[in-house]
Amino acid sequence: MKRYQTFGVTSPEESQREKNHKQLAREAAAEGIVLLENNGALPVLPGKIALYGPGSRKTVKGGSGSGDVRERHSVTIEEGLLNAGFTFPTTLWMDRFEQKYLSEVAGWRERVEQSIRGYGPARTMQMFFKVGEQPMPCPSCTPILPDELTDETDTAVYVLSRQAGEGKDRRVEKGDYLLSDLETESLKRLSEHYKKLILVLNCGSVIDLSILEEVRIDAVLFYGQGGMEGGNALADILTGKVNPSGRLTDTWAKRYEDYPCADTFGHRNGNLENEEYSEGIYVGYRWFEQQNIKPRYPFGHGLSYTTFEKTVSAVSGQEAITVKNTGSTAGKETVRLYVKKPDGRLDHEKRSLITFAKTGLLSPGGSETLTLPFDLWNISSFDETNNAFVLEAGTYTLYLDDSQCGTVTLSEEQIRPISRHELKETFSERVQKLLGTLSDRDKAKIVTGGGYPLTAYNQVMGAAGRTCTTLLKKGVPNIVLADGPAGVNVVPFVTMLKIGVPGYKNGLPEDWRWGWVKKMEPILKFFSKGGTDIYRYMTAWPSETVLAQTWNTDLLERVGNAIGTEMKETGVSVWLAPGMNIHRNPLCGRNFEYYSEDPLLSGKMAAAVTHGVQDMGGVGVSIKHYCCNNQEDNRSAVSANVSQRALREIYLRGFEIAVKEGKPWTVMSSYNQVNGTYVCNSRELLTGVLREDWGFEGVVMSDWGATDPCSHAEGINAGNDLIMPGSPANAKELYENLKAGKLDREALNRSAGRILELIFKSETCKDF
Repeated sequence: MKRYQTFGVTSPEESQREKNHKQLAREAAAEGIVLLENNGALPVLPGKIALYGPGSRKTVKGGSGSGDVRERHSVTIEEGLLNAGFTFPTTLWMDRFEQKYLSEVAGWRERVEQSIRGYGPARTMQMFFKVGEQPMPCPSCTPILPDELTDETDTAVYVLSRQAGEGKDRRVEKGDYLLSDLETESLKRLSEHYKKLILVLNCGSVIDLSILEEVRIDAVLFYGQGGMEGGNALADILTGKVNPSGRLTDTWAKRYEDYPCADTFGHRNGNLENEEYSEGIYVGYRWFEQQNIKPRYPFGHGLSYTTFEKTVSAVSGQEAITVKNTGSTAGKETVRLYVKKPDGRLDHEKRSLITFAKTGLLSPGGSETLTLPFDLWNISSFDETNNAFVLEAGTYTLYLDDSQCGTVTLSEEQIRPISRHELKETFSERVQKLLGTLSDRDKAKIVTGGGYPLTAYNQVMGAAGRTCTTLLKKGVPNIVLADGPAGVNVVPFVTMLKIGVPGYKNGLPEDWRWGWVKKMEPILKFFSKGGTDIYRYMTAWPSETVLAQTWNTDLLERVGNAIGTEMKETGVSVWLAPGMNIHRNPLCGRNFEYYSEDPLLSGKMAAAVTHGVQDMGGVGVSIKHYCCNNQEDNRSAVSANVSQRALREIYLRGFEIAVKEGKPWTVMSSYNQVNGTYVCNSRELLTGVLREDWGFEGVVMSDWGATDPCSHAEGINAGNDLIMPGSPANAKELYENLKAGKLDREALNRSAGRILELIFKSETCKDF
């Protein structure tokens, strides 16, 4: 029996796989960029252009936190424009800005090192948590000085950047949700000096654009966070090589105060213990339409360089809509179908998205007929009194975008009561036989993650976790779980030594060089001689919000195929993605990792990516964070207090669609509580809803450390099969709880069996 396996490639050269995936990443980024405003400034031919703004040279490719990717190279917006043939008459502003930023980073590193002084090997995890609490500063604006302007071009581009991430929500403050005074002054100066001013928003989520009411800006693009090929993708859009076809998946308000939970979200009211979801089902466009509040940009907004005409050619349950390009430029168009429910005994939103589709590239004069099947149950209401989903009797009015296009009539009310299906767990003969040979201690280890050992049967450095690594001699190999959702997050280069231990002859990864670990680097280099060099350069994809703004499920499935290919190349079995929580409020620090304010769109996008990954065979996903993980401040304790109706119609519906249509291998339970119970300890959510209602058959794992403030044993009892990241202490505690009667033996056996099934269907263990 082999003691360990090694995956990856042994050549440092850029592979054909990398080149192919770079091209796909560029395509996805370009299709997800949204043209918000255009007063004739775009497209623009390559030539001289003035470039400013922090995101020009220090482009933010994605959010911070576990969703990072260590790619080979990311193309900045400056590089992308140069690649497209643009030249810059002056780079003075960017040069001065860069020097200031490098000085800020040096100061930050010194402050972080001071904060972790005294942390030794026994406190390594705590040390890195401390580092993570102090993220690298986002490049901040500097003034635009008179000598940094140029008269050699009449067009300027300003790239405004923001970076948010895991563990902290955004603030309604200047320099965050609001523009800083310097940013405002800079845009005013550029608007006065240049005939055309193009604003590019390099941020993960909604930002205040009140400046448009006081400063002339000729075009605005929501670039988002475009991943490693974002700079090239933006150049494609600016030059017209690609016609913008991205459409917003969120409502952009004129004022932050227009959002339903503006004053009560997270830190805003000083209460981080309880988050009251008092807006109920009225989230996103549902709220704005119900309250008759006109947003700056509505859900689905996005401009093009051409025009389209849409015609409905069939009605009743399966719409056929013909889209014709009536302009002079080739382009793609998105079709969105909404439903207005009939008046009845329940209050309803004015309309709900029920289906959508996107055309291929239509030449001028060309047309395509899209078939849009839909299921009314995807917008059904939840009747709390009768614990059932209902479609009330009456006329359901269909809207093509904003125009009425048909009706569906139900002569009588239709009801789907919540009916639980009894769990009948059956395992393969191999797993049943293996379970019979394992002791209670062994099973306690299986349901506990493998922590971070140096050696394992399957080991991928930089991966977020692995299953139990200590039962290889008893016939249980481990598998590797790596972070997403911007790509497969692993260390790109290690030297695998003959004893199965990774070495670092070229030095440690940059984000590991802290405290005592950094001091050990020379020793690690010395002992890393020999062995086999392994390269794992992964693709950094656009953020999930940008991917969703493509409204193209076929494209997202192709991205999933590419991610599955990279997983198989690197030895990763489970990708900790897609993230699919609802954009309840624009201040959530992790919105960039999620798709939309709309549950149907979120569910369909997650299902598409899931299909793409899992269709590659032997690899799977973990949809997350189930559920109501809609804020980051105090995420490990806050209780999302939400009605059953809002929970079912908004916060669970996307997960339900993803589970039923995508059939993910695993689901990750979230840190937070829902109505006073930790999700990872909630039998109602993990077994009742997920398994008995929806038929989920895979593994549920906790978010990393999510069971620490509650109970590991109650997690297993509730249906949280795998405690992550795991440690020997966790396994020992579970075994003691089993002996004390606090851990149900049947639940332990069931969870252990599910994990073994997951392991043996993984590519890395198929020949074990």
